[in-house]
Amino acid sequence: MRLQRRSRCARGVRTPLVMGLGLAVSLSAALAHDESMPGARSSGLNVSRPAHFEIWRTITLGTYKGVDAYRGALDSAGIKIGNAADEILGRPAFPYTGMKTDVELALLSAADLGVESESSLSDLYKRAKQVGLELCPAEVAPQLRLDYRNQPLGEALNIAMEPVATHSGEPTILALVNFGTGLALIGSDGRSEFMVPRTWRFVFALPTRGRLEAMGDNPQSPAFGLD
Repeated sequence: MRLQRRSRCARGVRTPLVMGLGLAVSLSAALAHDESMPGARSSGLNVSRPAHFEIWRTITLGTYKGVDAYRGALDSAGIKIGNAADEILGRPAFPYTGMKTDVELALLSAADLGVESESSLSDLYKRAKQVGLELCPAEVAPQLRLDYRNQPLGEALNIAMEPVATHSGEPTILALVNFGTGLALIGSDGRSEFMVPRTWRFVFALPTRGRLEAMGDNPQSPAFGLD
């Protein structure tokens, strides 16, 4: 996972993210921490048939109207934003809802989706589809970062979402991390072929009456979503 080298601080001044977060462990090490998942009723899911998941959290999208409102709220909360994360928040391919919408979330590791060692990100998303999960709308990432203030030290969670391309064309998804010097929202590798270890954890959306569309029409993103 790419950890961005700079972050957005309280007054809009950018300082190196590595310094700002005081990293004592790598992001990969944090994500590789193996522990039981509260998001699934049982581990070792059979991905060939639908499964039922407990709701980990419910969040409301649409509270903040657009990228500037989210950046301001994150800034006021003292939450750091990595370079790639800050960039894609403002990309045209990163949609924001115009109305308040509740989204129910499930938290699972790749192992919970039947991954024995590692799998590509596209394969992980396909496994999630097989058990009835959906990708999160991109807006889940900044909203959940604002809501999830009690994130345990050393924890890192990927948001299962359609990747958004940076200006340089790098497919990027978002991750929530807490490395001890403050909460942060950072960019993560969103390439379809990126290999995900079985212990990495992802936030997925649970189905709703009106099916959640992760990104809508997004020509910049690889076509490996859940549709």
